[in-house]
Amino acid sequence: MLPRSAILFLFAATAAFACSVPVFRYALEHWAADPYRVTVPHGTKLDGNFKVTTTDAPKIELRQPASMRNEEVIWSAEFNEANVKALVDSPARQQIAERLGAGESAVWVLLESGDKAKDDEAAKFLDERLEYLTGVMELPKLDQQDIKNGLVSVPGDGLQLAFSTLRVKRDDAAERAFIAMLLASEPDLREIEEPIAFPIFGQGRVLYALVGRGIKVETIDRAAQFLIGSCSCQVKEQNPGVDLVMAVDWKQMVKDQAMPGQQLPELSQIADLLPQTVKIDGQVEAKPADTTTKFDWRIGLGVILLLVVIRTLMKLKR
Repeated sequence: MLPRSAILFLFAATAAFACSVPVFRYALEHWAADPYRVTVPHGTKLDGNFKVTTTDAPKIELRQPASMRNEEVIWSAEFNEANVKALVDSPARQQIAERLGAGESAVWVLLESGDKAKDDEAAKFLDERLEYLTGVMELPKLDQQDIKNGLVSVPGDGLQLAFSTLRVKRDDAAERAFIAMLLASEPDLREIEEPIAFPIFGQGRVLYALVGRGIKVETIDRAAQFLIGSCSCQVKEQNPGVDLVMAVDWKQMVKDQAMPGQQLPELSQIADLLPQTVKIDGQVEAKPADTTTKFDWRIGLGVILLLVVIRTLMKLKR
């Protein structure tokens, strides 16, 4: 008879191939944002997700979460009420939170370059492509067992495939801290004077940057496919993306969206699943094929893994 630990391992390994929850929804419910590090004068009280250190100097210094391993100050400013407000929240972030709270899959922020012709062209292309994708793509069908296990708190018909865009001017004073976070999400973005698109999902997580001529069919489709695809890797750190500061009670947002009587478990209560790489296909030009074959392939791979482990354990027992 197999040891209980081996049975649990095999169950987790098989389940890892079968998670049906879209990435954007799994991220909203389970991927808590990492705190940004901020230095402020002694006695300052900040709302929001920060790890605070204090100084005698009358200034604000913002650094990325420790998980990013970047000690650079990404934004600094004189300590005053306006700058504290810009640090904690901003109109753009409020709109993003409102749209995610309404069930949108992701909000695509277009950070303008300042060149109106370029910005208008990028915005038009992005809007048209996202509208097209919304019409041809389909969400994965939720497995009822995933709902019962607490991997998602809404039924399949409670999810919607919806994208929207939000334009942000690069010189908007109210957005200066937010813009600094976006531009720090990848190296060298601050030196680029082109429109940049950032898909934001989950608990305020930017997937990656699409820059200038990189805002094209292939890159938009690839990002959209990742966001609505099944979350086959449930470990946040092994997925692309960088967290942002958002003044939002995400747990309450998820609770407001959840089915009546559906209890969302803490992440620690969910069995650890084997991390798997999310496959991102090429360009979308038609509705995705039926996912039954993909599901069967995953289960088959799980069965193979199970047989390998059983054989190994039998050898060890000898």
